[in-house]
Amino acid sequence: MLAFPNLRFPGFIGDWKVKRLEAVAIKIGDGLHGTPSYTDDSEYYFINGNNLVNGQIEIYGNTKAVTSEIYLKNNKNLNKNTLLISINGTIGNIAKYENQKVMLGKSICYLNFNHNSDFIFFLLNTKSVQDYFISELTGSTIKNLSLKTIRQTLLPFPSLPEQEKIAYFLSLIENRILTQKKIIEDLTVLKNIIVKKLFENQIKFTNRDEAFPNWEKKRLSEISKEHLNKNPDNLYSEVFSVSKHKGVINQIEHLGRSFSAKDIKHYKLVYPGDLVYTKSPTSEFPFGIIKQNRTGRIGVVSPLYCVFTPQTFELGYLLHEYFDSSVNTYNYLSPLVQKGAKNTMNINNETFLHGAKLLLPIDKMEQTYIYTALSLLANKIDVEEKILIKYENQKKFLLANLLI
Repeated sequence: MLAFPNLRFPGFIGDWKVKRLEAVAIKIGDGLHGTPSYTDDSEYYFINGNNLVNGQIEIYGNTKAVTSEIYLKNNKNLNKNTLLISINGTIGNIAKYENQKVMLGKSICYLNFNHNSDFIFFLLNTKSVQDYFISELTGSTIKNLSLKTIRQTLLPFPSLPEQEKIAYFLSLIENRILTQKKIIEDLTVLKNIIVKKLFENQIKFTNRDEAFPNWEKKRLSEISKEHLNKNPDNLYSEVFSVSKHKGVINQIEHLGRSFSAKDIKHYKLVYPGDLVYTKSPTSEFPFGIIKQNRTGRIGVVSPLYCVFTPQTFELGYLLHEYFDSSVNTYNYLSPLVQKGAKNTMNINNETFLHGAKLLLPIDKMEQTYIYTALSLLANKIDVEEKILIKYENQKKFLLANLLI
């Protein structure tokens, strides 16, 4: 191990000293090994490793609550300097405790300190420490990081003034990343609200102060057409995956490698603007997802997918946004899908296209207006996401070079 980092602030000299984590923490332990009694009327939440996200404690809509009596009985004397680590299933997520009213489950390790722990927070997020955690995991199906491993983790420390300088600088980057994520979250919520209000007729576009024709209820089969175009002579080699977050995307880019057959002549072509329905369930979309090909390229997908071409690209864009909602997708597909043996889904493409009628804009100019507004907002989100990536890469570089 190096005795000092690659980058150093002016005025600091001398080697860093290595200490075990148990030597600098006043208490290292984990949460309740068991399931507490839950209540619907409480401000005390029972959290596990999946509640530790981006350095913070995240309370979800389905996070369970416990009574104040159970909370006090399992009190771990957490303080403003406490750090939390996910140690079971989800491994190595680090979060700062900020006096939230939470009770810990067994998949969270807590580290109590009697001094500021910001520097240690960043040390625990370095690649070397995270790699060490991964190398020490036990368990076959559900991985576990032991308290013994955490206690024996070796960490390098400079002088206290240098620790404070590094922690302050890295905190500025960390806070900027959190701000950037909030910008993206707010823009995404705004876009979703606009789409929802469009389909509820609460937002209407006009053409030079003249109203467009009323929207009409149409089945997908009335405003789009399924095509079964195959890939003769393997003319197109790019295989697409369909992701609930990224939409239609290059399979290797999305999954890291290709899962397609060597011969893809029987795969279906997907043209720019086509919509693709996959019958692969996810946690949020139990009956599959529906996305538009916005890559601008022709590619191929599994022959099991339904590929259909909308009357206009703009109408397909709006359908993509409509089905981006897990609620809308569930409500549309639920009456159509029949669950078979081993929980398989039975739905043919014709049934899919002849589902419930959707209220849609038929005027092509109005479709264009809506597409222009939504795409401008989507482009803004894309720009902000690219800025976020730059900040996150900057943070990775600084963690690797300001720390050992």
